[in-house]
Amino acid sequence: MDFEAVFKSLPTPTMVMDARFDIVAANEAYLNVTGRRREDLIGAHVFDAFPAEEAGRTALLSSFERVRDHGVADMIPVLDYPIAGAEGIEPRRWSCSHTPLFDADGKVAHIVQTTMDISNIGSPRPAGGVIEPAGAAEPASPPERFEMIRLLNHTLLATAHHLRRVFMKASNFMCVLRGPELVYEFANQSYLDLIGGRDPLGRRLRDVLPELEGQGYFEVIEHVHASGEAFAGRKLRVMLDDATGRPQEYFVDVTCQPMRDESGAVTGVFVEGADTTEIALAEQRQALLIRELHHRVRNTLATVQGVMNTTARTSATIEEFQEAFAGRIASLAKTHAIMTDELDQCVSFAHLLRQELDVYGGDGVRVRLDGPNVELASQIAVPLGMAVHELTTNAVKYGALAGEAGRVDVEWGLSRDTTGSALRWEWRETGGPKVDPPGREGFGSMLLKRVLSQQIGAEVNVVYEPEGFRLRMLVPLRAAR
Repeated sequence: MDFEAVFKSLPTPTMVMDARFDIVAANEAYLNVTGRRREDLIGAHVFDAFPAEEAGRTALLSSFERVRDHGVADMIPVLDYPIAGAEGIEPRRWSCSHTPLFDADGKVAHIVQTTMDISNIGSPRPAGGVIEPAGAAEPASPPERFEMIRLLNHTLLATAHHLRRVFMKASNFMCVLRGPELVYEFANQSYLDLIGGRDPLGRRLRDVLPELEGQGYFEVIEHVHASGEAFAGRKLRVMLDDATGRPQEYFVDVTCQPMRDESGAVTGVFVEGADTTEIALAEQRQALLIRELHHRVRNTLATVQGVMNTTARTSATIEEFQEAFAGRIASLAKTHAIMTDELDQCVSFAHLLRQELDVYGGDGVRVRLDGPNVELASQIAVPLGMAVHELTTNAVKYGALAGEAGRVDVEWGLSRDTTGSALRWEWRETGGPKVDPPGREGFGSMLLKRVLSQQIGAEVNVVYEPEGFRLRMLVPLRAAR
């Protein structure tokens, strides 16, 4: 078969472009409808051959690029695009379709344009109902009527394809359910994605989504069909099975509108909505964080009050109180600042140690830290951070960090038993002044011996050896998450 001869004789105006939008072929019908010669078009860029104003050019270029870049057919039902004629620029109205042609590698190599001149399609005449050319003095002849019906059919088909493409690519999910049985007639891609890629067309809603039973959605949509009353809901929770059959939680904004025929009877339900799962979960998390913030503020105020009272009882002078109280509040603030920066409101044990000890020996010579990463929840991190601050302060004033030869070693790890995980750690000082047990119980001793055991269930063992202070502690982590 001579395909070139077939192409040239096609009754529909047809033109072919390459991927740069240069014209490579045009049939006789296309040359006739545009009033151009073949030698003037072949090799010319389409917008050089047919210059246009911004609106028409933009619409046509967008369609060309959609076909070339995405490899899909595209249609423009109605396009106002004037072209040069025998008497200058002529207003023309077109209906166009653009189809990709692929090369051996699957890339779009050419674009086929079929275009219909619909400039002369007028309005139906009241008397006979026959569509005549605009401005015609006499009724159109049968061939003219046939041509106009063909043009109308082409335009209607192009419009239908255009609307379907718009609905299929809409970001909101949409579906049409027909009849009292609520049989799927249409569903766009967003809806198909929401229901796990199932094929619903021609099947009942209850058969396609049986997991909705007991969630109230069947009853809502059936009521819309039976009563003709629309329904709208925001951030509604729904459980849907994914592509593997596992239930997934979603939150949706949804509207259900009754669809009516010419007599006003309800024939179906149009469902449209948006997946608001991320927004709903973010709002839930925000509410949780606000509750956590209120709880933490109350706890922090109580902690500050307790630190102030205890520091006052254990301080001999105002100056000693000011120095000790300021240091303890600063340590508390640093721990809170770290947790505020973390989304899960946790802080690592190593971070608590480094924020206090790095200034005295971050190079590993005077201070050595050795242990795995252990994340601590806020209710454990706050009192434990204060304990590390007290140990550091005492080491600087009276212990290993008071002189140049002293050294602090901290080792930790995780231990597990039937009750869960626990942080087991040891603070060991060497090379400092001779250590004697304190003559009275200060804030640090009270914190280590009573507060930690009462607040977080810690087991604390303190030894004042002559060669250096030593502490061993076991902290249950069952409240860490």
